[in-house]
Amino acid sequence: MVFGRFILRRTEILNLNGMTLKKIFIFLAFASPLVAQQKEYGKVHEPTSLVYPPSRHAPIHKATALHLYTFMALIGRTDIRPDEPSGIAVTRLKSTDDPKSKTDDDDLTVYGLNTGQNNILFNSSMQSLDVYEGKGRKQKLNKPRGIAANANGDVYIADTGNNRIVRLHNPGNYLTFADAYGKQGKKPGEFDEPRGVALDQSGRVFVSDANNDRIQIFDAHMQFQYAIGDRSDTADVSKLLYRPDAIALIDATEEAGYYRESFLIVVDLNNTRLRKYTLDGQFIAGMNSTDYGYQQVYLTSVAIDFYSNVWVTDMFNHCVHKFNKDLQYITSFGHIGDGDHEFFEPRAIGIWKKLGQVFIVDKKSAQYYHIGTDIYNMEVSQQDSSIRFDFFLTETSKVSASILDQTGRPIAKLISNQTVQQGANSLLWDRVDRPINSNIFLNRFKKDSTQTSDSTKAQKIFPSGLYKLKLEARTTYIYSRYFTKTVELEFAF
Repeated sequence: MVFGRFILRRTEILNLNGMTLKKIFIFLAFASPLVAQQKEYGKVHEPTSLVYPPSRHAPIHKATALHLYTFMALIGRTDIRPDEPSGIAVTRLKSTDDPKSKTDDDDLTVYGLNTGQNNILFNSSMQSLDVYEGKGRKQKLNKPRGIAANANGDVYIADTGNNRIVRLHNPGNYLTFADAYGKQGKKPGEFDEPRGVALDQSGRVFVSDANNDRIQIFDAHMQFQYAIGDRSDTADVSKLLYRPDAIALIDATEEAGYYRESFLIVVDLNNTRLRKYTLDGQFIAGMNSTDYGYQQVYLTSVAIDFYSNVWVTDMFNHCVHKFNKDLQYITSFGHIGDGDHEFFEPRAIGIWKKLGQVFIVDKKSAQYYHIGTDIYNMEVSQQDSSIRFDFFLTETSKVSASILDQTGRPIAKLISNQTVQQGANSLLWDRVDRPINSNIFLNRFKKDSTQTSDSTKAQKIFPSGLYKLKLEARTTYIYSRYFTKTVELEFAF
């Protein structure tokens, strides 16, 4: 079979909160056999990797200094303003949770470090904000940079300027000082500019000790256990850390974790590099900015989602980068600006794994997203007597795909509401005229995934002409009902 000139028209239809947006891209190609490639929309793909929640769920999806002033005025604190935000932590407090109900599972408590004013902003309820500043010299913070929290109400702060770790407690709607640990130095339990902090499910505390080039690990009582990246422990330069900053981890015992694996992610080398370790300190992998196409970055914060994807804020490029659990680059989201889906020097990111809720703080605003999905790198080619459609998913999604004729009538169903892993994927259409409920699916990432259609001998084949591929993707999170990404690709052969 020989294909000649064909036309491709790509249409994106985004159904979000009842509003439909449509984009059309037309491509002309001359090929034999059928081969075509979709252009990317620049380095940072136009956004649906993250999507704003519906207004009935969150009336404010991008809070500015004016919003903060309004909320703070309600408690008589008009002196509070955004000033060098640098860390964020998200949790669901057990003290306010109704274990018999799922309707309050998204009633989160979010803590944000306001480093320039040495305080912590947090929501004391779903309708109000509060501030923690501490009383007296022992309780006051000095240029805090990292924060982590758990469901029990424990909040740990990397109190960078004081070279210590501070533990606070939230019984439900306020923060109180509990204890402080460490002093400046190089010995175990001492710090020189601690910048990041993370907690595992057993209560262990991981601290990035920047100027000592190490991660220190403590038990739940802040007793030193061991260190990662310490020069005294290894002579392998590839495993060493240099000025570690932001850190995040996922624990195999977490309820909200698809792969049930544990690992630690560290930003180091003056905020330019990612490092992956086991929780006991074994080096797994590393990623430099040039590995994913950026000559210069300034990585400020890191978070891990339900599928173990790694999200990193990049202050230099005003965006968020997404990597899979093996640190393979997936996509980047956002660009500089004050509008929707835009950032100005993003500083911190926090993710509630269970529901895919994402909080990003930049220099001027705090934004609330849900994890979405995007489709790009679409290609069409001939595979034997079939037509193959290649595409790239930025998120593990429920995918449906069908072929439409010139009138828009479905004539073939390639896949129906099946879970497809993120990354490169493929669909086949064998052009056989069969009942619409027939499925053919090819996934590159699965072993023995290549599927061939049933014999086409003596079967009716759809003739040459104009057709359309309709590809729909939704995330697997509960909020997916609010968002569907649809791409329609017209092609002729």
